[in-house]
Amino acid sequence: MLLQKETLINKVSIKAYSPGTIKLNIGVFDQAVLLVNGEKIDFEGADRFDQLSMKSLQKYLQNKPEILIIGSGEEHKILPPQITIKINQLGIAVESMASRQACHTYQVLSHDKRAVSALIFP
Repeated sequence: MLLQKETLINKVSIKAYSPGTIKLNIGVFDQAVLLVNGEKIDFEGADRFDQLSMKSLQKYLQNKPEILIIGSGEEHKILPPQITIKINQLGIAVESMASRQACHTYQVLSHDKRAVSALIFP
């Protein structure tokens, strides 16, 4: 088996997820984590996944990522269709999934140098 040293592509990377916390290479967080262009941005839009609205997301979509991944917490929850439609109309693909899977998906896509943003709720 060939092993390769992991090289840091982004300034901030996800190291681990456990229910209630998200561990980044810059610290451990117990509130929603927003990653944009490889950096952690303070997210003030909602405290929980079920509080999300297009209004709470609007200003964080200005950089037009190719993909927005939303981690819904410990369990998979579906993003309301009206939010999905509006984000898609901006030319952004959006996927919601359980936060553990969202962390993994973000790391894979960012490692592939895709224009991906992630909003992950613990």
